[in-house]
Amino acid sequence: MNKIKKISILFLIFILTSCSFGRPEDVTELIETPKIEDPILKGTWEVKEIKSTSNNKNSDKIKKGDILYIDNDLVALNDDYAYPPKFSSKYVDLNSYLQSRSIDKNIFDKDNVEVLSASQGELYSKDFIKLSNQEIFMIVDNAIIVFEKIDDNVSRSIVEKYAKRASKERTTTKSGKKVEGDICVLIGVRERIDTESSPNYYYYTYCVRIEPNKMARVGKAEHIYFPNKQEFWRLKCELNPQSKKYDSFKAYPIKLEKELSKKENQEKYKFINRDLDLKINFVNEDYISFDYNLVSDKSPINKYAMVKTDELKSNTFMTINEYAGDEKSKQVFKNLVYEQVNSNFGSVDEDKMAYDYTNFGLIRNLGLWQFQSSYHLERDGAIEQKSFPIDIALRENLIDQDNKEITVDQIKNLNYQAKDYFELVNGQYVVVQSPDEILFYHIKNGLIDTNPKFSIQLQNPSQIIMFEQGLGSYAEKWEDSFNANNVIIH
Repeated sequence: MNKIKKISILFLIFILTSCSFGRPEDVTELIETPKIEDPILKGTWEVKEIKSTSNNKNSDKIKKGDILYIDNDLVALNDDYAYPPKFSSKYVDLNSYLQSRSIDKNIFDKDNVEVLSASQGELYSKDFIKLSNQEIFMIVDNAIIVFEKIDDNVSRSIVEKYAKRASKERTTTKSGKKVEGDICVLIGVRERIDTESSPNYYYYTYCVRIEPNKMARVGKAEHIYFPNKQEFWRLKCELNPQSKKYDSFKAYPIKLEKELSKKENQEKYKFINRDLDLKINFVNEDYISFDYNLVSDKSPINKYAMVKTDELKSNTFMTINEYAGDEKSKQVFKNLVYEQVNSNFGSVDEDKMAYDYTNFGLIRNLGLWQFQSSYHLERDGAIEQKSFPIDIALRENLIDQDNKEITVDQIKNLNYQAKDYFELVNGQYVVVQSPDEILFYHIKNGLIDTNPKFSIQLQNPSQIIMFEQGLGSYAEKWEDSFNANNVIIH
């Protein structure tokens, strides 16, 4: 018995000693490298059905039997692909999601669904909605593209095929970002024509297609034509013929253009306030921003406002805390306004000041979108007012303008008359606005050619209020959609 105990003790000592000698010196050695999780919809999918057809040829390019690939390194359907993609997922109410895309909400018998979003910068952005482990769908223009899973994986040869395409079709910026040479730019402008009483404003969109080794193509159409998720919208802001004021605007999906007379669409896609006289300063898929004054005011007091692009029905401005998503932003905004007033008027009783928490909006300021606000005070029987920039709550997903590689000084040296400029995301051009032109300067090996490659003549004083870029397979789609849905002026 004693012999067995001794053997057991020796065996235990051996185990403990072995564990001690074999222990890693650094605790980090005990941490396993996390495995990259597969996207929730990984696999090979075949187009099973197109539930809703469209006259738009963009969606007609997808046919039954086409194959969709979803993998860690690739999302691809025909010529539209992301390599490599970024993924995010969320749960949504299906009816609300479809309604936001102007699709019949009773088309699927489902409540909550998971949505996988795949993107690659400006090159690719798509939502895939999971109906079951074997069935998903996506929305392209007016078409509901339904896919059925045919394989749980994506062949390595497919990934390699698109990798080779990307190496030929896509270049790399200084920051290492993969982009394509083929690009389509939609430039929204506000033109001003001065009259004896007050200026009139007209809105136009220029579509500029730049393909490698080809002459650029430029088209112009009335109103603002802009991308919104995976479709196109139009914004109209026209003079009220009775009041001679700009008191309303519409922003709506192009596919509903012939159905705007319906009461529900008139209410949903129109902002109207008969006491306003406004002009649009900024448009994108998320927000529309403008400055205005009230017709009822004896003295014209200039203010700013923002509204959500797809929530015009309420006819109300966003408050600063609604935009920032933080109640503290009200106090920050209040402090900024008070500092401005105090610095210009001396000591002012803060308690006697009124604050308008909707008085903020976006304006363009030589290469940057900038938040602007204003104040007004009555002094010696007169109204004194001033506009000033505010630096709060600028969300990264609103405007990507922190990665500028070209400085204001470079632009002024290039063109001393420059009033604004934009860099193309593929790094091949810088677009400079002068008082009477929009000029495209070519960039090669990091150097800007001092002679513009081509330009757009501006007939009247103009302000750029939108600058959207579509790369790669998007370039052709954007140009085709622009030409198909607009009357081209020139």
